[in-house]
Amino acid sequence: MSKKLQNTKAVRQLLDGTHKFQTKKSISLADTKSTKKRVIGDKWIEKNTNGIEFQCEQKDGFRVKRPLNSILDQITDTLRLPKECPECKQDMHIKEKHLNQKIFFKIGKCFDCMIKEETLIRSDKKKWEEYSSKKMLANAKGWFIDADKEVEILKSTLKEVVWENADGRVGDIDRTSWLKKIDNDYKKIKKQILDNLKTK
Repeated sequence: MSKKLQNTKAVRQLLDGTHKFQTKKSISLADTKSTKKRVIGDKWIEKNTNGIEFQCEQKDGFRVKRPLNSILDQITDTLRLPKECPECKQDMHIKEKHLNQKIFFKIGKCFDCMIKEETLIRSDKKKWEEYSSKKMLANAKGWFIDADKEVEILKSTLKEVVWENADGRVGDIDRTSWLKKIDNDYKKIKKQILDNLKTK
């Protein structure tokens, strides 16, 4: 069949509505996904072909899709400041939010609750001394965790340093006595500070 006859046949089929492009069935992504109209703020769950569930949320002009029960969500929830204080039920996002953020993750309540608690403890001198010495001891222990790491870094750096004389000659120095002195002095100071705070 000549090219001219093929074109004539194709045009006739197009006019009849029997052309292969008009009768061909095709599957689009729109057929498999929900075509439901969503409004801003709508939340729903979708499953992909692997069976993984996703939490979807309609935003202004786009959709946010996150895996359902993802580790990221759990971490975010853990690091997020709750709406209200578990003890006094006041909104922690309005009043003194930056102070609430610092205090809540340490003691599990808002800044106001901590102030009220400490004010009550201050009324009894003996209780206040016990409370403040416990706080100082906890702070010192936390500080020494970081200091232990710094001392180890200092010692490892001293082991690797190449010593040079004033005239440029490289000398080999016995560093063991220096490292021993650093270690002993640090342990002595640490013990002295912690013992001093424990006896208060």
